[in-house]
Amino acid sequence: MKQIFALFFLISSLGLSQVHAQEGEEPRFPGCEDALDYDCADMKMLQFLFSNLKHPQAAKDANVQGTVVASFTVKADGSISAPSVKEGLGHGCDEEVIRLINLMPKWIPGTDPEGNPIDMEWEIDVKFKN
Repeated sequence: MKQIFALFFLISSLGLSQVHAQEGEEPRFPGCEDALDYDCADMKMLQFLFSNLKHPQAAKDANVQGTVVASFTVKADGSISAPSVKEGLGHGCDEEVIRLINLMPKWIPGTDPEGNPIDMEWEIDVKFKN
């Protein structure tokens, strides 16, 4: 039986990028044929994260449960940069979320209202449960 339950949510773009996303397109995880199928893109990201997640032994030993909130930037070229933990749990969970973000493939970048690719910041919640 699996010792971990992880649930991931793509929260939203943040700050100034949110204004652009309302008129342009938000970035999305790759792997879906339909360019506007954000549900599919979210599901692909969840599958990627869940298949690569390694529950830290220190967190298991300490029975640590909760949510790590992390952010990163999806660059105009689709690459991922500047991953950071906004709210952490410690016991290796924060580092695991950063590791997962760094493993992500290039995304399909967001665009401004004119259709030009732009950098956008994204936030995800990763819930750890024993």
